[in-house]
Amino acid sequence: MTSLGRPRSLHRRIFQSIDWVLVTLVAGIVTLALINLNSAGQGDWTGKIQTQIRWIGLGTFAAIFVAVLDYRIFHRVAYAAYIFGLALLGAVPVFGVMRNEARRWLEFGEYQFQPSELMKILLIMALARYISDLPPKEHKRLRHLVPPFVMFLVPVVLIVTQPDLSTGIISTLVAMTILALTELTLKALLTLLSAGVGLFMLGWGFFMHKYQRSRIDVWLNPEAYADNEGYQTIQAMIGVGNGGFLGRGVGQGTQNVLDFLPYGDTDFPFAVYAEEWGFVGAAMVLTMFACLVLWAINLASQARDRFGALLCIGVASMFFWHVTINVGMVLQLLPVTGITIPLFSLGGSNALAMMLGIGILMSVSRSRIRP
Repeated sequence: MTSLGRPRSLHRRIFQSIDWVLVTLVAGIVTLALINLNSAGQGDWTGKIQTQIRWIGLGTFAAIFVAVLDYRIFHRVAYAAYIFGLALLGAVPVFGVMRNEARRWLEFGEYQFQPSELMKILLIMALARYISDLPPKEHKRLRHLVPPFVMFLVPVVLIVTQPDLSTGIISTLVAMTILALTELTLKALLTLLSAGVGLFMLGWGFFMHKYQRSRIDVWLNPEAYADNEGYQTIQAMIGVGNGGFLGRGVGQGTQNVLDFLPYGDTDFPFAVYAEEWGFVGAAMVLTMFACLVLWAINLASQARDRFGALLCIGVASMFFWHVTINVGMVLQLLPVTGITIPLFSLGGSNALAMMLGIGILMSVSRSRIRP
């Protein structure tokens, strides 16, 4: 009887160690994302979409591997992993693949990998370690800001010069979010905000290309650029409007089917989704993303230590900023930046990075202090 009871006990422990809230949310988002990619690709599951499925599968295995590890291992390897990420970014200008006038990818056989996406996860780990190692119960002052500021500034500069402004923006916002939640004094917080504005001005003057600056003009008045840069913004808004309350149905969105909407599988998959699923469907998927972010914050509040809490905050901010900026871009609330919506946008490196983030949340969840 004892031998029969052990497997059941082991299975129960495994079952109880799984964060089923995370599993359910991610499974729902991935399912809707694949349905939407099928629509954006007009039913062609070969080529890009098939490759995306492989990346999501690889990301799932990576998330499981990370989830079974004790997240405190990441504390020990955080700085080494960060340096490894910098080395990959440094290799891009030398060995990288050129696509669309940008050198952002390293090629491994049939696959191309974007180190800047992985760097977002490694940056979260490094910042979490630095901040968690600072003395507790002590307000963080200006001298505490210098190392983490340099820590995220170095990879951001390497990323922006590829050029990859969108990933540089996300990396900056994630780092700023983590730093803003670390008991900063008012003076230090204002200095951090000023530095962020200064970085934007520096990037605007020296790192941004002419076509990137023109996106601000297009955002303010897309109709004036309707025949060129403003075309995709206008078509995305038409697609969202066509969706109405209940949508036109899966595969029935005219903007996508009739090829009016460019980049429907990369920059504007939310426009494809909103036209087919309408307001109800759009609200549903945004609610799922919001629940994912809020659950990550909940995990941070229950984490055993500050390092685990900061990891959760970093991953939550990564998802939050990706979704907020991409949806804002589609709804013309923000300029077009090329920032993707997690798992919905075509892009294997981004899908892998997001699933690694989910794995980190699962690892922290397994070790959290449960009520």
